[in-house]
Amino acid sequence: MDEVPSQPPKPPRNLWLAVLPGLLVFSAATGMFIRSSMDTQAAANAIAGPAQREQAAAPVKPSGDELLQCVEIYGVTMHTSEDFVPEHNGFATAPRKGAPNYLSTVLRGMMRNNCGRPLPRVEAQLEVTSDDGKTGLGWVGAGNLAVGQGSSFEKAWIGRVTSYKVVRVR
Repeated sequence: MDEVPSQPPKPPRNLWLAVLPGLLVFSAATGMFIRSSMDTQAAANAIAGPAQREQAAAPVKPSGDELLQCVEIYGVTMHTSEDFVPEHNGFATAPRKGAPNYLSTVLRGMMRNNCGRPLPRVEAQLEVTSDDGKTGLGWVGAGNLAVGQGSSFEKAWIGRVTSYKVVRVR
């Protein structure tokens, strides 16, 4: 009967020599990536003048009172409709048969950034008054407004809205 060896075979001693070329290629590629990223950043900084770097370092958003003065809200129209579709948890629901129609008003308008610096997000709180004297509050918003750029907004209320005013801007 043949004897079975009691010890498992030993791995080759020169295994690290097989891994060494892969490590060298990986480290060279990583080094080239880091170097090219640094060169690209240096070129971008050279193109962007000192005024743009100072503007980027400045606070992004003005205070609420300043925003109320420099964000322009204009061209607001009110559209009254009896075809309001109620929503439940953010999804429109089909009206039931024989259910009364809801009267609603949709306000549409524009919001423009006149603040002298880009604004990442602008929201305005509107107070609306219905024809029976009730008031309601709602927010309208626009995002990423460059200097002088405008964006449209839309907001719906149940009931007939007769007037609105801007309460605050954030």
